[in-house]
Formats: sequence, C-alpha cells, structure tokens
Amino acid sequence: MSDDMRATYLRVLEYLSTELPDDDVFSWILRETDARGIPRIQISPVQGRFLHLLAQLLGAHDILEIGTLGGFSGVWLARALTPGGRLITLEANPKHAALARETFQRAGVDDRVDLLVGSAHDTLAHLSLDRPLDMVFIDADKGSNWEYLQWARAHTRSGGIVVIDNVLVNGHVASPHPPGWFARTIADFNRRVFARYADATTIIPFFRPEEDMLDGMMIVRVS
Repeated sequence: MSDDMRATYLRVLEYLSTELPDDDVFSWILRETDARGIPRIQISPVQGRFLHLLAQLLGAHDILEIGTLGGFSGVWLARALTPGGRLITLEANPKHAALARETFQRAGVDDRVDLLVGSAHDTLAHLSLDRPLDMVFIDADKGSNWEYLQWARAHTRSGGIVVIDNVLVNGHVASPHPPGWFARTIADFNRRVFARYADATTIIPFFRPEEDMLDGMMIVRVS
C-alpha cells in the first residue's frame, strides 16, 4: 500500500472514530491486552460499530461468537442484544478468557454473556441451543472457517447472518497465487463460499491500522 493511500485510510478512520462514543472499557481492554502479553488482533472500533449495528438491525436475541480473545468484539455484540438476549462466546485460550471475563464485568454485560472455554470444535459438538441463533461471528482459527460456517448455517434462523473476519489478508487473496499458507487458506475459503452462496454473500473491506493492512469481513445471509 502506498504511503499516500495509507495516509488517506488513516484520515478516514480518524474521521469515523470521532463519531464513536467515548468508552473507557475499550481503552482498558487494549491496555490490558498489552500488559498481559495477549496479541493485539482484535477488531477495530469501526468494525465493532459495524457488528453492533448489524445485530441491532437483526433485532438479535441470540448471538454466537467463535473466538472471544479479550472481549472487545463481545462487548459490541452483547450491547446490541434485545432485552433478555444472550451472547455465547467461545475461547480456546484460558489466558484470553480470563481477560474477557473481566472485560464483560467492567462493561456491565456479564449478565447476558456465556463464556465457554475450550476447543471450539468440541464445544460446538455438544452445544445445546434453546432456539436458532440470529447471528454468528467467526473470528478464530482460520483453517476451520468452513466447518464453523456450516455449523453456523445449520443453527441460525432463516434471515439471520454469519459474519467471518479476516477474509482479505491485505488483498493477497485476490492474487492468482496468494503468498503463504494463511492467504491461500483464506482464498480457498472465499472461493468455496462464493461458489455455494454467491447470492447471499458479500465482503466489506476495512483497513486495520494496528497491522497496517487492508482486511475485510464476509457476511453470509442464511436462507
């Protein structure tokens, strides 16, 4: 990405960020993420607002998140739930889950969040739901995206959505020969999704300043 283009993206992000309400919770998460040696790979505030709005538009009562990390995205999702709603969030790493629990308490949403620790594959295999989900957010081990998507589609109501993060990899997925395992894995996943669900799928690009890269979120509507 050229310096001029990067500068433009950063100006736009700064402009968009000025429209976000101040919230000490998110600043605290970032500080604790660094202090505890947890990777800074959470979504951006602009992406958080995007997820929040999607959940509100759905009137979401039941949301599943695969990949909690420090709880940054979980707070955005939990705050968008309708009264009495629940967020189920899955995290494989106990260290990350410990921060997320504190995050949800600090944000005042722990009463509507079920945080389940362990392998997402194992948890999903035994997860019992009272009703179909309204929304699923997938942001975990990328090699399992297809399996997670199939599970999500089978457990989400008609008209609900599945959102998958990190699907552009700085544009490398658009290359005929994506460099590296990660980009190839995501490119293969994207091709499979569009081949099967093209009429119900789109990708929204986002710039991630912490990683200096262009990335994106895929949205798949469940029919």
